[in-house]
Amino acid sequence: MNLVDNIPIGNQFPEKVNCIIEIPKGTSAKYEYNEQLDVFQLARCLYSSMIYTASYGFIPQTHALDNDPLDIIVYNNIPIQTGALVEVRPIATLDMTDTGSKDYKVVGVPTSHVREYRSLKDLEAHWVSTTYNFFSHYKDLEDKVVEIDGWLSKAQTKKIITEAHDRYNDKTN
Repeated sequence: MNLVDNIPIGNQFPEKVNCIIEIPKGTSAKYEYNEQLDVFQLARCLYSSMIYTASYGFIPQTHALDNDPLDIIVYNNIPIQTGALVEVRPIATLDMTDTGSKDYKVVGVPTSHVREYRSLKDLEAHWVSTTYNFFSHYKDLEDKVVEIDGWLSKAQTKKIITEAHDRYNDKTN
């Protein structure tokens, strides 16, 4: 058993989900959880001079269309450290295709946040545009093709999370 299997998706999913942070906000180092070794490892440093606009990780007990746990971007004013467990409220999804595979990026806000964010419209507009720009271009210098198909609603996000959790259950049962 590893971290992905030991941490529950959350008792109130898809309204609230747990996530594990891999990459703190403000870094260009790409850390990934290694399931075989049960440790976070440096996968690479971004080729560009860009930095992650938010802390980034995954939702445990999910299986996304790219065969990894479902990715999540955590909107927060300070970096959250690698390995931290955070309960978040999903509010939107960046609809992205990475090198030909659908690679959704759920956007969540910590439930401990003092301000309640209900949708993408509640977030700082500049953050929304810089995050869109980041994911549109962060792999340009690696000669990898990333396509952004826009933002998806909270309702669509809940469906994506539920389907990813169902795929995880189908895979593990």
